[in-house]
Amino acid sequence: MNTKRWMAIIMGLLLAAPAFSQLFDDEPVKGEVGSKIQAARVAYITQRLGLTPGESERFWALNNEFESEQDKIKAKYKSGQALEAMTDKEVEQYLDGRMQMEQELLNLKRDYIQRFKGVLSPRKIILFQRADKEFRLELLRRVQERRDNANRPFRRPGAGNLRGN
Repeated sequence: MNTKRWMAIIMGLLLAAPAFSQLFDDEPVKGEVGSKIQAARVAYITQRLGLTPGESERFWALNNEFESEQDKIKAKYKSGQALEAMTDKEVEQYLDGRMQMEQELLNLKRDYIQRFKGVLSPRKIILFQRADKEFRLELLRRVQERRDNANRPFRRPGAGNLRGN
């Protein structure tokens, strides 16, 4: 199947999902929408990298483990308080915690890059990062496009003439 056909299938799946606005929040998208997005992401990246069925199975299992570990680290440092409601001392502690979280995430990424090398070539690891970013940007573009279309007032065809001619 060619790339354009894959993109059409993926975008069709994405356009069917109504709640994309949560996509880039800290909270993961859940439920049917999250499942559709994840399925489209897996299909897009698997095709883009040209993964064999064996590579795909091992890679996605390891990637899911990596993302789960990332989520655990982020949850550990999540603040339940709004930044505006924090005192200066609390903001400073929050900032220190964010730096510590970033270091833990970097260490995790280093560890998993080594583990990914046991499954994929270094070239495919870099291509994965690029394809994942492309997928997210395309998804964001589609969400914004959809939001813009939803905010436009409905106009009947031929109703653009205000003079009444």
